Amino acid sequence: MKKAILQIENLTTSFRIGNKYHAAVDDVSFTVNENEIVAVVGESGCGKSALALSIIQLHNKQRTKSEGNINYKGQNLLKLNDVQMNKVRGKELGMIFQEPLTALNPLMTIGKQIEESLDYHTELSSAEKRAGHSNF
Repeated sequence: MKKAILQIENLTTSFRIGNKYHAAVDDVSFTVNENEIVAVVGESGCGKSALALSIIQLHNKQRTKSEGNINYKGQNLLKLNDVQMNKVRGKELGMIFQEPLTALNPLMTIGKQIEESLDYHTELSSAEKRAGHSNF
């Protein structure tokens, strides 16, 4: 029997333009089971990035609303506050952004940027981080 790790149920993410919300992700549902890889494909502008940002809760909450359920390991991510979500985001869920020029800081080495993320999301020592341990 397959174990569901991520279940997206009737997810709608809308962006506020003026005083009205417009759906970029409209009633999306799918399940990712343990040891599965899922690819979301579509034309430019169809909502793939908006979907991924909704899952890891990186949208600006003042201009965006997400409705439905995003269940990760049995908890609805839409119900978590920022502190709770930060414990999941980066440590268990993450996103590799499309545009490296905006995602990476050219003034820091990539290793230092990865270490910075590990500082925030793990209890690893400096030596463990540099050794490449993944025991978070």
